[in-house]
Amino acid sequence: MPTIEQIRAARALLGWSQSDLANQAGLSQTGIARIENGTNQPNSQTIAKIQAAFDNADVEFLDDSGVRKVKDRLKVLEGRNCLQQLQDDIYHTLSGRGGEVLLLGMDEVSPEEKADYDYTKMHIERLIKAGIKERILVESTEDNYLAPKEWYRTMPAEYFCPHTVFIYDSKIALTLREPHFRVLILDNPFFAEGLKTFFNFIWDHAEKV
Repeated sequence: MPTIEQIRAARALLGWSQSDLANQAGLSQTGIARIENGTNQPNSQTIAKIQAAFDNADVEFLDDSGVRKVKDRLKVLEGRNCLQQLQDDIYHTLSGRGGEVLLLGMDEVSPEEKADYDYTKMHIERLIKAGIKERILVESTEDNYLAPKEWYRTMPAEYFCPHTVFIYDSKIALTLREPHFRVLILDNPFFAEGLKTFFNFIWDHAEKV
């Protein structure tokens, strides 16, 4: 069972507030505060929720009372809301530390996909508020722009891939639509930096919107 110090340290490692942890664990901010200040002894179910939230964020608790970020972990998101889960991971990874998100081969969500469309609009707004920007490479025929237009550049259709790649911090996320929609997230700083260099080459030769 993680100690109070480990819970605080894990939040600091991720740049999470008590509210962030509460949202990720399905608990209240007041409940998290009471656990951390020692006025409330959590039961096993509450601890399991907290551990699951940190596990989903690739943080593990060590036997020597420390915490660490797990690297080279492949995470698979599945289900109808896996795009929203990815957007949450992007936001919580970058919020508090800044940075940008690079999107290669983006096919924007259409208004007909209402749940994902509305969530994506909210996600863009919270990125802007947090000082996080995106650079998005889309097909030259794209005319559906959810984000500010200066975030986009276009690439010829013959080089466009329908499986969007997201690059952020030390992570690479690949969206797959067949045989069912899912997202693969690899946390590896060396692969991420290499792909960022490749992205920047394409970006520098792409057309402004």
